[in-house]
Amino acid sequence: MAEPSPLEKNIASLFAKTIRERREDLGMSQEEVAQKAGIDRNHYQLMEHARSDRKTNRPANPQMFTLLRLAEALDMPLEDLLEGISITYRRESGAGV
Repeated sequence: MAEPSPLEKNIASLFAKTIRERREDLGMSQEEVAQKAGIDRNHYQLMEHARSDRKTNRPANPQMFTLLRLAEALDMPLEDLLEGISITYRRESGAGV
């Protein structure tokens, strides 16, 4: 398996920061967000630490359905959840999208 790029790591860190800050703004625990989103607390905790698993330390890369459920659980539009990530991706990858 290829080593994750610096961009992948940066995006995972931005995502982690976004969900952690939003959760804290709402006064929710990690367990509450995970339960509301219908995901495992450990999975959510890993995402807040920008990782997909503890063994490989690969950057978090949640599936689309997980992103949709997280946006709903954190009471925010999906666009807001991904806004900083999208901007960073376009800037650092050279993508014109």
